[in-house]
Amino acid sequence: MITNAMPSGAVAHWFPGRPGAPTLLVLPALGVIARHYQRFAEAAQAQGFPVLTLDYRGQGDSDLVISRETRFGYADLVTGDLTEAITWARQQQTGPVVLVGHSLGGQLALALESMAPGEFDGLALVAAGTPHWRAFTGRARLVPLVLPTVFAGMARAQGVFEGRGFGFGRQSAQLIGDWARIARIGSWSKTPRVLPNRSFPLLAVSFGNDRLAPVSAVNALVRFFPCATTTRAHFGEPSGHVGWLKQPDVAVDALNQWASEIFSPEKK
Repeated sequence: MITNAMPSGAVAHWFPGRPGAPTLLVLPALGVIARHYQRFAEAAQAQGFPVLTLDYRGQGDSDLVISRETRFGYADLVTGDLTEAITWARQQQTGPVVLVGHSLGGQLALALESMAPGEFDGLALVAAGTPHWRAFTGRARLVPLVLPTVFAGMARAQGVFEGRGFGFGRQSAQLIGDWARIARIGSWSKTPRVLPNRSFPLLAVSFGNDRLAPVSAVNALVRFFPCATTTRAHFGEPSGHVGWLKQPDVAVDALNQWASEIFSPEKK
């Protein structure tokens, strides 16, 4: 594994693979550090994929310490952390770059595509949905309708979001504010952004008993990419929002089958 600290403060972890194979660039969930994706990276690497796992600024191996003076949100992660990681990944390998967005990572992939279309060659949403409350059903709507707004209020009052007790880590108040805005109105940005209309391959994987990214929320996120060629998969096990990190073979096998069909030499 090769580690690279980038100018934004993010840190990339590189797992080499077969030259020319699609590079899987993992965009983590909120507060989930790169080390938790190592099992997935090693399983994908065994299938020949080069893999880059990412610690956003202020997370994991990043030297940035988030404080009341820290100011960054979705747009900053897109123009800094994601853009730098994609550039570095392309320098390591000649194959296509596929973003693997988990939860927040899927939302950041959408933000990237709306701000700078064409930065990636394919997108895999794994347990990634929109947190917009309308994408949930029944009583489940109460969680995205209430909690993100409460967390954003706490973050504004404290200057940072102390989310470690909730499994979300210590985060910038601005980032939590952007997340809460999506939960309320369906968009992270205060100003309207044109929806992406580029055609690219998209794989969306959901899991049973995932309360943070249920099927309805995953499908709602997929609809933001109307021109993508979408492959949809749902698995009952491993269940939950992060179970696949401990049992990554299901996700890796789905990615391998999809990538073989989409990016094989005869398809080019």
